[in-house]
Amino acid sequence: MKRMIKRALLPSFLISLFLASCNLTPDGFWSGDSNVNHRFSGLKKLSESDAEVKSWDEEEKYQVLVLTDVHIGAKFYHKETEDSFFNWLKNYTERDKIKFALGLGDFTDGAKEGEFRYYQQMTEKINGYGIKLLNVVGNHDLYRADGYENYEKYCYPHSSYYKFYTKNLVWYGLDTASGTLGSRQLASLKSALPSETKKPVIITHVPFASEGKALGIMPFCLRDTTERNILISLFSQCKIAGYFCGHYHPGGLESFGNVTQYGLKSFGEFGKWYILDVDETAGPVITIREFGK
Repeated sequence: MKRMIKRALLPSFLISLFLASCNLTPDGFWSGDSNVNHRFSGLKKLSESDAEVKSWDEEEKYQVLVLTDVHIGAKFYHKETEDSFFNWLKNYTERDKIKFALGLGDFTDGAKEGEFRYYQQMTEKINGYGIKLLNVVGNHDLYRADGYENYEKYCYPHSSYYKFYTKNLVWYGLDTASGTLGSRQLASLKSALPSETKKPVIITHVPFASEGKALGIMPFCLRDTTERNILISLFSQCKIAGYFCGHYHPGGLESFGNVTQYGLKSFGEFGKWYILDVDETAGPVITIREFGK
């Protein structure tokens, strides 16, 4: 009987351990500023507000640098990975082809202001190569009550929901850091996305769906199944070029009909970063290359 009780308690213990490690709460999914409706302030249009972003619609073939789940401040974060990355960037022979960079959330581990400042220093080094880094917020970036305030202060474009245009694509940055889009952001997306004349690309932190990764018991995707189904239908209808996300550190590719979800591996834990090769002349077509240890 004692052995059976221990076996019954083990899954609960493992889930509790996971919830603690990812700052999750059973009833609120994420702690900190978890109210995505509170963070919503409308769709920010970067192609209208930023002259550099507006110029990105000139080239049809280019590259995009992508980092996710840096987790500055975590025990598994190694300065060697950071040094290796910047050494790679310094010597990357195709660096002049990189049009911009993307950060897919969880830049910090505990949402401390010092961690955000450290990430800002990394951002400035990337910017120093003429590469602008655009970010979306992650759940760890909300761990403290002032987490989102720090995200807005230190992470361009200082917004959690925005879009910008390239030649034949429209890129949407979504706020999924609370495990949901929330009613206001979802309503806005349902209105805006079908009206686009360019092919959409989605960039965000949390996968929108999962087919059973992580033993099928961990909340590594949007928690509301109705919301997931709405998004799958919307993304399919709008024929998105891809959904790029982080959060689940080992990453993984998943397809739902004509909708493909690209889960990218963690920079902080697995020492990985990515180049997207974008060809907007036909399709458009986006292919992925993985770098790092």
